[in-house]
Amino acid sequence: MKKFFVLALCVCAICMLGSCRSSKQEKSPIKTFVMPCSEYTSGEGALRAWASGISDNENTARKKAMTSASAELAAMLSKAVQSTTEDYSASLTEANKAASKSFLSDRTKITVDKTISGATIICDRWNKDENGQYTNYIVLELKGAEYLKALYEELSKNQEVQIDKQLLEELFMKNINENYNK
Repeated sequence: MKKFFVLALCVCAICMLGSCRSSKQEKSPIKTFVMPCSEYTSGEGALRAWASGISDNENTARKKAMTSASAELAAMLSKAVQSTTEDYSASLTEANKAASKSFLSDRTKITVDKTISGATIICDRWNKDENGQYTNYIVLELKGAEYLKALYEELSKNQEVQIDKQLLEELFMKNINENYNK
């Protein structure tokens, strides 16, 4: 009986000591920061490039962000176009493959440069820190349909090589949705 009483007393002491800990919660030394405009991702038929620019001048910060976002968008579009061209030429017969691939590659390079300048700003946010530095966060968007429209205009200038526009559009949109939806 004494052993049972001592055991019960020990269990009660442990429970009481366990409840004596501090009620203050320790804060994590790591601060969580969600980047502005990070909710905009590529996919659903559109390419979106996120960038930021930092400077003590608002105009310079914006130019840095725009330049960086444009370069990122151009790289994404070039990669998507190259993959689409490869997929498209793989679906053709051997007789049409070489001519169509080189023609399509030439025309897509011209069109990429034209359409990047027409990209839309879908997010534009500012931050100013305690040191007087401005940070501009920008997301540029290029809809796949707009790019394809410009590409079709360029392709229509030369009627020698026939391009299956429906197949090209299907492959391009599939490429954007699969490879850039982050």
